[in-house]
Amino acid sequence: TFVLEGLGATLFFLSLLMDHLGGMIAGVLVLMASGILLIMHLGNPRNMIYVLANIRHSWMSRGAALIPLFIGLGVVIVGASLLFGLSPSGGFGTALIVLFALLTIFIVLKSGLVMSTFPAISFWTGGWIPMIFALSGLTSGLTVFLAFSGWSLAEYSWVLISLLALLPIVVATYLMTIKESDAAAKVSIELINKNHFDVFYGLAVVVGMVLPLAIAMYMAFVPSTPELPLFIIMAMARVLGDIALRDVILKVGVFDKVLNG
Repeated sequence: TFVLEGLGATLFFLSLLMDHLGGMIAGVLVLMASGILLIMHLGNPRNMIYVLANIRHSWMSRGAALIPLFIGLGVVIVGASLLFGLSPSGGFGTALIVLFALLTIFIVLKSGLVMSTFPAISFWTGGWIPMIFALSGLTSGLTVFLAFSGWSLAEYSWVLISLLALLPIVVATYLMTIKESDAAAKVSIELINKNHFDVFYGLAVVVGMVLPLAIAMYMAFVPSTPELPLFIIMAMARVLGDIALRDVILKVGVFDKVLNG
């Protein structure tokens, strides 16, 4: 669900910004899918009541409240466009864009903030995970939007390149600093190297980060290159890398008490 949340929110926001109806519909559907998966994970829809009960103190509860708000407003906007041909414009349109920008920032940060609230798992603490997951979600959503819309990055290629370059830098910095925190974090690094090396460094890093960055740089230096096929490859690689990155980070989290006990 974490991957779908960041992907769907970013895709919808960029589509709203560029007035691309198809992208808005796709973004709402992706977010709906993330909600369905969450309910399935909880086992019983009634359990959502307990998730929402701690909204003042829990990032999970806040996400469970704001993501449906995002979906509901998104459905209204899409419905108004389909049924009445309306699109956000003027001061109202600006207000909507600001609102969805704030909601998108929250959603891409939310999954990392949820994980960082587990102080017993030192590999997830320190403030790096929210930043990594946010960048991962933003870049996944951006590349999917480009593949979906065919929008040219001729004038704004530096935006994509900057975000794609920042992600591996932040991940590398995180790995270098977190292993010095305590024994549990070192065990997590060892688990990556021993049990998840191919998935993490091969799929998450090389396919999900290096390949999209290389494609974006190539397109920037060779502007005559057909964009759509490369956008599709970039989007597929980025989403696969996003899934692999989050999956490994979730799997290698080790409780300090397990080691100390």
